[in-house]
Amino acid sequence: MTETIKEPKFTSSLKWQSVNVMVQVVLQLSFIAALARLISPGAFGVMAIALVVVGLIEIFAQVGIGPALIQNSHVSDKHKQTAFIFSLLLGVIFFGATYAAAPTVAEFYEKPQLTKVLRWIALSFIISGTSVVPRSMLIKEMRFKSLFACSALAMVLGNLGIGLGLAVYGYEIWAYVFALLSQNTILGICYWAFYPSPVGLKIDKEALKEMVGYGGRSTIFNMINYAAGKVDTMIVAKFSTDWRLTGFYDRSSYLMGLPVTVLGKLGDSVLFSGMSMLQSDKERLRTTVLKASHAISTLVIPLTALLVLRAENFTVLLLGEQYLEAAPIVEVLLCCVALKSFIKIGDASMRATDSLTIGALIKLGFLAAVCYGVWDVMSSNSSEFSGFYYAAAAVVVATSLQAVAVGVWIWLGLKVNIFKLIKSIIPGLILCIPVLAADYVLSHQFPTEIINWSSGLLSEIDQIIQIGLHILIAGLATLLLALIIPEFLDGGSPEMRKQLASKLPNSFISKRLSR
Repeated sequence: MTETIKEPKFTSSLKWQSVNVMVQVVLQLSFIAALARLISPGAFGVMAIALVVVGLIEIFAQVGIGPALIQNSHVSDKHKQTAFIFSLLLGVIFFGATYAAAPTVAEFYEKPQLTKVLRWIALSFIISGTSVVPRSMLIKEMRFKSLFACSALAMVLGNLGIGLGLAVYGYEIWAYVFALLSQNTILGICYWAFYPSPVGLKIDKEALKEMVGYGGRSTIFNMINYAAGKVDTMIVAKFSTDWRLTGFYDRSSYLMGLPVTVLGKLGDSVLFSGMSMLQSDKERLRTTVLKASHAISTLVIPLTALLVLRAENFTVLLLGEQYLEAAPIVEVLLCCVALKSFIKIGDASMRATDSLTIGALIKLGFLAAVCYGVWDVMSSNSSEFSGFYYAAAAVVVATSLQAVAVGVWIWLGLKVNIFKLIKSIIPGLILCIPVLAADYVLSHQFPTEIINWSSGLLSEIDQIIQIGLHILIAGLATLLLALIIPEFLDGGSPEMRKQLASKLPNSFISKRLSR
């Protein structure tokens, strides 16, 4: 039986995937916030390196089989059977390779504990290998309601149940390890429950050749992309003599990456799946890219301004006061949020149109820029902490160059009108004004006692009050601006504003924004 691609259902898919991602973020934040208060920063530092190593290997362990199933216009049972057995075999092979190589990695970082940690986490290769097919087909068919149920159950039981339970009883880094393995196991079981796939022991050579052709290019693209996103952590860990500072940097990168991960999951699922369905209709594909750029920029650019201005508040709220020292690093890295979000749109369109060669070259340039910049500042700064700070700045510069390169490809490669592309991000830039105004009000006009009342302590309640007031003031200013000049929200797509405004319950605001 062969399945052909259907018309993409962007609206319903985006709704369920948005719910899915938001719930994941809340649960993951709850888990990390609690875990940061139960285990030491040094444990996070060790786990950071283990996850980087395993994450890089896992890309090769699947050789892009999942993306190949999603991108393929005609998937048969032979494709699914071949993908299952091939992914499982690769999972076993890479588990064995990681098990054997773990002592060498631990010796390189001079951390013996890494050996056992890597060997246990490597079991995820086998777990993931068994669930590649059902997960990929759920994404391909845009069944995000089912994916939501899978991820929510896995995170509640694996992270909050098993992970935090072990952390409370003092298992330190092993609480994190077994939370990860438990979550992946539960996810795999749920994927199979929602999408039982044909299982066989025979590999169809033609189906494998077809999948590995696209999957191989996808693997190179993903490998370079992943390495570029993690190489800074690996370099700073190599230069650092204090795993506590490595933990600070890793958690700073985590906070920066969280909003990007949210949008990345939307891009890797909804946008990638939908754009794959439209790959032969270039005009609709270009329209989709512009709408995605408009929607994401309008949301993320002002969010980035808020995160940068409130970096210290978010750091203490999510990680605890012991991570307050990392706030300057967090503030610098958060500048990447809007840039990386725009890059995600380019990534999705490159993968959907099989423009992976140019995508890999852009990622390779980014990787080289990060390696050179981070290595240079870490080797030339006598103060270890200042080295970490300037390493973060080097990442921002490299990310800016990558965003420009992606924009040029969207313009020249995808033939998107450059003026329309620029116009699509203007609303996001304008919306930074209320965010900056709110910061000025809080910094110069509000009595200090209102926003910091707990005996001078940087408590979590203080952080919530300050962030909440900032969002409230910025939100009211944004609403006022939108009511006065609703057209500034358009970004070249007035129909999107009018469609959203028509669903508002307040008739006055709805009519005003729909004009």
